Amino acid sequence: MKNVNFRAKDDGIVYVSANSRVSVKEVERFLTERVDFFFGAFERLRAREKRSEINTETVNWLGQEYPVRIIHNARECAVLDEIECRVFTRLGGDGEYVLSLIRRAVAHRFAVLCRGLNEEVRAELMRRGLTPPPTRITIKDMKSRWGSCSYTRGHISINIRLAAYPQETVLSVFWHEYAHYWHHDHSQRFYDFLLDMYPDYFRWNDLLKEK
Repeated sequence: MKNVNFRAKDDGIVYVSANSRVSVKEVERFLTERVDFFFGAFERLRAREKRSEINTETVNWLGQEYPVRIIHNARECAVLDEIECRVFTRLGGDGEYVLSLIRRAVAHRFAVLCRGLNEEVRAELMRRGLTPPPTRITIKDMKSRWGSCSYTRGHISINIRLAAYPQETVLSVFWHEYAHYWHHDHSQRFYDFLLDMYPDYFRWNDLLKEK
C-alpha cells in the first residue's frame, strides 16, 4: 500500500490502513490536521442513517417520505404506493414484525427498480457502440459504499440504502459502477467517460454527500 488510507465509520472510529514504513507519529499528525474533515464525515454518516431509516411511522422512498398505515388484516404484507405504505397484519402492536414487512416491501420494489435501471444503462452503452460484459447485480446493505464493481467477475453491488434517494441518484451509482469496466480507477478519464454517458452525474450523485 503506497498511501495512508482513512475510512470513517458510523461507529465514530476512523480506521487507518498504511504502509508499514509510515510511522505512527505521521498517521497521528495526518489525523490531527484533518480532524474537521472527519467530524464532518461522521455527521454525513449519521444523516445517511437517518434518511435511510425505516420505522413504523414513515418510509423514505426515492426522495419522498411516505406515512405508514397499519391495517388489521390476515394478509401479513406491506404495500408501498404513491400515497402511503400500508401494512396488513394481525400483529399490529409488534413493531419489529411490522418493520420486517416494510423492509421486505421496500427491498422488493427496489430490486424491480434496479433491474430496470440496469437494463437502461446497458441499452445506452450498446447504443453508443460499447458492449458491457454480462453483469450480475446484487442488492446489499452496505455501511460505507453506495456501490461496488468487481470488473473481473462481472459483478456490481448496489446499496439498498439508496432506496431513500431520488431515482436519478440511484442511476448515477449504476453509471459510476459500470464506468469501472472501462476505467478501473477514479482518474480524469474515468470522470470524462462518466460525464459523457450521464451528464447530470454530479447533480444527482452529490446528494449522497449532503448532510
